[in-house]
Order: sequence, then structure tokens, then C-alpha cells
Amino acid sequence: MSNSSQHQVLIVGAGPTGLMLAIELTLLSLSVRIIDRAAETKRQVRACVIWSRAQEALAELGVIDKFLARSHKMHNFDVYAKGKQLSGFEFGHIKSDYPFPMTIEQHDTERFLAESLSDLGVEVEWETEAIGVRTHDDGAEVTVRAANGTEETIETHWLVGCEGSRSPIREAAQIPFEGEPALNLQAVQVNAKPTWRFPKSTSQGYFFLGEQVSIMSIPVPGDTYRFFTFTTDPSPERKTPPSLAEMRDLTAAVSYMPELQLELSEPVWLSRARFQNRIAATLNKGRVLLVGDAAHSWAPIGGHGMNTGLRGAYNLGWKLAAVECGEAKSCLLDTYTIEQRANAQTIVDANRMNIVEQPPSATKLRLMQTFMPFGLSLQPVKRLMEFTLSDLGMEYRNSPLSQQQKGSGSLHAGDRLPNVPVVSGDGQWANLHRSISIHHWTLLLRTKDSQVIERAYQIVGQYRSTIKVTTIQPMDRDSDRQLGRDGQMLLVRPDAHVGFIGAVNDYNSLVKYLDTFLVRL
Repeated sequence: MSNSSQHQVLIVGAGPTGLMLAIELTLLSLSVRIIDRAAETKRQVRACVIWSRAQEALAELGVIDKFLARSHKMHNFDVYAKGKQLSGFEFGHIKSDYPFPMTIEQHDTERFLAESLSDLGVEVEWETEAIGVRTHDDGAEVTVRAANGTEETIETHWLVGCEGSRSPIREAAQIPFEGEPALNLQAVQVNAKPTWRFPKSTSQGYFFLGEQVSIMSIPVPGDTYRFFTFTTDPSPERKTPPSLAEMRDLTAAVSYMPELQLELSEPVWLSRARFQNRIAATLNKGRVLLVGDAAHSWAPIGGHGMNTGLRGAYNLGWKLAAVECGEAKSCLLDTYTIEQRANAQTIVDANRMNIVEQPPSATKLRLMQTFMPFGLSLQPVKRLMEFTLSDLGMEYRNSPLSQQQKGSGSLHAGDRLPNVPVVSGDGQWANLHRSISIHHWTLLLRTKDSQVIERAYQIVGQYRSTIKVTTIQPMDRDSDRQLGRDGQMLLVRPDAHVGFIGAVNDYNSLVKYLDTFLVRL
């Protein structure tokens, strides 16, 4: 027996990225269905770190509070080699409302997102599988089968594949998944309660470096540590998970702690994994879109896989809603592919150069022992590493959506807007991100000229998209430096990235930019 229904967006895959996209689209008033062939949210812990930029996105969607209540904040990392501490590293110095990396297990991440989506009136349809896809110019028809065998044809304006690296939606759309395997690299993991020489802490993590192996140990909720080991892969045919004894012996040897003991925690997580470094040739083809691991996949060095997927969903949501609602032209949606593929390639390239987590050779290990203590003693090096890890530096400068008429100091079109304190036109001060929302663009004017301000209101009122006008003045010298020159305008996208930079009286350039992407009334 079958029936049919119609929705604006059908999301296939209820992992973190699919759930986050569903929340954003629902907040932006689109009708959404989300299905997953699994029976429920995962019991597997998997990804366990959420960096600052993804936390900002979760906060903008109004779902961060549950995460903060359940997670730990990572304050410090110490790096050891052959039993000796090489250096220490501190977090918390970046300008964000969420300056510390968050540790939380993926099954909790998915549960909280599913609960938040349910609060908005949308339930995940579990045990429901897409078994047939037909696309056309105006949308797609997807045949789905429920657990009881009932089949339904869903007519949707947009079909989004969020179902992982083996995405059937990507295959149905005939989108190549370009790249290659990550050779001679495996990750073995365990969640366990350690008995060791270190004091118990929910905010202190460790790196242990050895020849051809690196081990990261971080506290996660539940009085537990994640032991995440990258090592060479002499037996790629071996598929079974590591045993607890294997993980204990490996960790004890690399950390030079023969007395180390590990006790498995619940849910049990013992994993052996190999990886592919792949990026889809395009992330939007007609009415089919790809997000998360369906769009890009790599070895989890640096812990940016899920984070890149969450940021991708955040990037896509407001663009898809604007095009679907007739507020923006289709070329706006094309920028999702350009921006997200570039970010994904940046991560893949950075992983190859990661000197801490890539299993070091004997020569490389000796060099790290010699130079790392000095390098990480330098504050500029530490701050750059923290900024890079936070994802706050992930930018879209080469996107068609990023345009500027003149230089603006350290701030460029495509950058995340600095979250610095400013005084608005009504004399109130607040961190700048308080002015930003997924529900509107924001035109920031660094001027008090009433005629300029009035003209800005006239211009933005000609478009279907809501564009909020705000005058600002930096609170201090650092804020002034980060925002560029006085007398400029910054047009900020709904996802808090700067789209356009120009002089406050350069109306023609602003109008040309808006006409490229947005629809007039």
C-alpha cells in the first residue's frame, strides 16, 4: 500500500548535520520532513569535540543550552613524548561567547538536536528508508519504505542527502565522490576510565607521542576519557575492533606508564577505522543537495569532521530558505558548493600537515622533541593554533558572495564577523554578534551621518530579504582594529560572515551586490 505527500524539503539522514539543517529550515518557516533508516539516534559515541564556531551556530539556532549542561569545557592540553612533557597548551583566549572547545559524545549531540527539532513540531521518521529517487526541474519524487513495509512517495522541492559517506542520494544524483584512501593510517579508540598518575579533571587533555603512533586522551561526560590513537596500518585486512587489553598496552607503552589501567565505560566504544579523503564534485545538483559526510569525508585528525558538517548545514540553511521563499536568486545557493568544498579541501590539506596527530617517524619525533617546547612557548604560535582549531578562521574569501571595494585592515569579505564590543546608534553596547540573526542580513554602518543612514534604509527596503540597518562604533582600540576603517559599511550574511565591504556612501556598489544575489520587491 502506498500514498503520497508533498513538502518543501526532504532530508535523508538524521545524524548531527541532518538534524541541524532541519532545525534551521524549520526556524525559517519551511516545511521539512527528515527520515532515517536507523531505529533511533545512535548509541555509538563517535565524534566528541565541538569547536567554538560550531558552538556559535548552535547558539544562533537556540539549542546550545542542553549542550552546555551536559558537556565539558577543554581548558588545557599537555604534550608528552617518551614520558617527558614537551609543552602545555591553553584554550579560552579567542573572542567568542564560546571560547573553549566542548567535549560531548555524538549520541548526546544527536539526542539533543532531535529533541530540539521535536520541540519545533518536527519528528524524525525512524526506520524509514529511501528506496527510489526521481529528480526533475522543480524537485524530486522519493519513494520511502517504513518498517512495517508501507511505501510512500514524497514529492519535495528539495532533496538533501545527509546519510553518510556511502550516500545513496549522492549516488542516485550521479555525483562523483572524488579523492583516495588515506593509506597506512588507522585509528583505534576506546572510551575508558583510567587509573594513572594524573589527577582527575574534566578540563585537562593529553597528547602522547611515540614512534609511528600518537594518542590523544580527553575527558568526556560520564567520568570517562576518550583514548584516540592514530597509528600506521601494517595489517589493513584486520577489521575487528581492538580489545581493551590491546588499548591498555598501547597507551601504557606510549605514555611510559606501565602501571596504567583502563576500565570500559558505558556505552562501550571500541573502534578500529580506516579512512577515505574524498569531496563530492558538487554539493548541489539541480534539486539535490549534499551535507556532512555525504559531501566530504576524511580521517578525523583535528576533530573537524562533524564540525565541518555542522557549519555546512548552518551555511546551507539560510541560503536554501531564501531561494525557496523567492527572496534570493538561485546563484546564492551555488555559493554553498563553492564555500563548503573550499573549506573541506582546507581541512584535508591541513590534516596532511598536522605534526601532532599524524603518526611521527623516528626522525620527526626527534625534531618534535627538540623544537616543540620552544615553538609552543611563543604566545603568537599558541594563539594562532587556538584560532585555527576553533574554526573561527574558516573563511569564504574566494566566494562570489564575498566582495569588497577597498581594503579593511585585517577584516576581509568572507571572514566571520569579529564578535567585538560596539556601541550601537541608540547608545547601548553589546558584543557585535548580538546584532546578527539567521532571519536577516545586517548592514553595519560606521558613521553618524543621518543622510547616509537614511539612504541605506531606502536601499535595503527595496528587497524581499530582510536587511537590518545598524550603526556601530567600536568600544576600544582592539575592536576598531578588527573592524577596519571608520566610514565603512559591512553587509553581514545571516550566518555572521561578512558579504560586502565598502565605503558608507558607495551606494552603487552595494546595490550591484544586492541585485546579484537578492530579489527586489
